[in-house]
Amino acid sequence: MNKFSYQEYRYILNWVKKNYPVMDYGDITDDTESFAVIRHDVEFSPQRALKMAEIDNELGIKSSFFFQIRNNCYNSLSSDNIEIINKIHSLGHYIGAHINTSNLHSKDLLDKFIIDDIKTLSIYTELDVDRFSFHRPQSYQLKDYIEVNGFINAYDKKFFHYYENKNPKELRVGYFADSTHKWKYGYPTETNHKKLQIVLHPYSWTENGYENF
Repeated sequence: MNKFSYQEYRYILNWVKKNYPVMDYGDITDDTESFAVIRHDVEFSPQRALKMAEIDNELGIKSSFFFQIRNNCYNSLSSDNIEIINKIHSLGHYIGAHINTSNLHSKDLLDKFIIDDIKTLSIYTELDVDRFSFHRPQSYQLKDYIEVNGFINAYDKKFFHYYENKNPKELRVGYFADSTHKWKYGYPTETNHKKLQIVLHPYSWTENGYENF
């Protein structure tokens, strides 16, 4: 089984389905004892995001796809990409804004920055975008578990456990991400956490599996 192939992706999803209730962020409460949420941060390729949305749908999984407004590699507001985003939504998935704050000049403007991206994505896709995730978040964006106008933050305390320096013995939520084509925080099928957030970047995944470059 090649790494970062769709075969491996199906293996991970099937393992998750067998061991956890796969839930949406919006259905999880403080009283939820066990869950897995599947999140896709779309950095480079809406086309590969659509492919992964089709695989999720094939396996009966509803996941969240977060698209950037301020992205140098693709335009979420182009007609082709709006069509892709709407296709992903039509498969039963949720659409969110992936917030790139690299050109944010003041923390005081963060709430407006997030709301502007969500509103822009909502207006052009004609979808009710109700969630956001941070792109390469700064520590304060994680530590503060930021709440904005009732929108779902993928780094909310219910879905994410922030810690500094040393990994604590127990985490409220296990966080597994394939960032930079590596599973930096461990492999998602090798965990005993009761709660999981699995973060994927669709550009990394292909039919046969490829190196990151």
